[in-house]
This record gives sequence, structure tokens and C-alpha cells, in this order.
Amino acid sequence: MSREDYVELVQDLCEELELGDAGEFLERSLLQVDDTLVGLEYLEERDEIRLLADLGEIEEGVDRSAMLQLLLEFNLGNTSFYLPTFSLHAENHHPVLAYHIPLQALLDDDVELSFVLQEQLLPVLDEWKARLRDALASAPPAADPLPQFGSMA
Repeated sequence: MSREDYVELVQDLCEELELGDAGEFLERSLLQVDDTLVGLEYLEERDEIRLLADLGEIEEGVDRSAMLQLLLEFNLGNTSFYLPTFSLHAENHHPVLAYHIPLQALLDDDVELSFVLQEQLLPVLDEWKARLRDALASAPPAADPLPQFGSMA
């Protein structure tokens, strides 16, 4: 597979979501869907697409250490499709969810990128946000470990 395949998938995404010129989207690689900012990247070395969803600002008073620990625990316990991975944005320190999708899987299974975005990524974001909020709200003091979490859909 190649960058050309990625460009074709992005062109299809832009048509499906009526975003206009795919060239502009390929330059910015950012998409605002409802209240979620989504980044889209092609990782040539791995021949996969990465979707990055910003989970938003963390409420004031949240224990940042507990949040980081929780995000790492989510990463380890997660076995769901596209293996979502949590991290923190380097500049704004928002939690970010990354989906890693092999380009070949999209091409072989004839799955539209718009379907992955609208039907698989965005619907679970609210669930992830709620889980994070609930876990942080019920987290014991920083010295105690946070509860373990299994996989999520």
C-alpha cells in the first residue's frame, strides 16, 4: 500500500462527509466533528492510519497524577478493535485517544474511513470520557492504586 491509497481514502472521506477539497484537508489533517477535534495521519513506516481524538480539557481540581496513571492502565487493559491508545497532548495536556488502523484492512475489507470515524470512533468517545471522569471521581488518594479496567468496545 502507499500514500496514494491513503489520499484516495481521504478523498472518499471528504466526499462522504461533504467536507469539500481533500487537498486542504490533507494539509491540515484536522476535522471538527460535533464537539470533538479529530486528527488524521498516515504513518508510512507502519502503513496505517492514525485517528487522534482530543477528549477535551480536564476539569480543575482533577489529580493529574491519578489521571496519567488511569490512562496508562486503560492502555494496558484495552483489547478492543483498532487498539485505542491514550496519551496526553504535548501542548495543551488534554487526554487524547488514538486509533491505529492498518491501511490494508480498510482496503481489503472495503471499509469506509467515514464509517470508522462516525460509527466506531466517535460513539465510544463519550463512553471513554465518562469512564475517565467516573474513575477519577472515585479514585482514592494518590498513594493508593486506581481500580483495574478491562477492555472496552
